[in-house]
Amino acid sequence: MTPLNFIYSGQFALSMFIRLLVYYWYANEIMTESSDVGLALCSSRWYDQPEKVKKMLIMMLMRCNRFLCLEIGPFSTMTLATFLGV
Repeated sequence: MTPLNFIYSGQFALSMFIRLLVYYWYANEIMTESSDVGLALCSSRWYDQPEKVKKMLIMMLMRCNRFLCLEIGPFSTMTLATFLGV
């Protein structure tokens, strides 16, 4: 293996590592931010809203019991802990 091939392979591996890091980072951000939506709804001034809005907020709160997550096929969810495992 020539030094040029070694440098090329190292750069390729580093770029793939950074690419995976970006994917996993933003997938983790989606998961953490979606878990904060329910808290934001509860801390809003929902009690000053009309009944129709209150019913919609209840539906949103029920949906917030499950947070959003990106999955890696049938294997696992995309989190930073999974990235470190890879």
